[in-house]
Amino acid sequence: MCEREKQLLESFAESLPKMTEFEKGYILGVAESKVQDKKNEEKESKEMG
Repeated sequence: MCEREKQLLESFAESLPKMTEFEKGYILGVAESKVQDKKNEEKESKEMG
């Protein structure tokens, strides 16, 4: 993990306890969406190549 990633995770860890349940749910939804997008991209690249 690079230094920038560590900084982002530390910042996120500090912010998370201050978030409302709605904000936490929103962040989770965004993260799940990004994971699904990445899986779809990998699947499409395998099918094409």
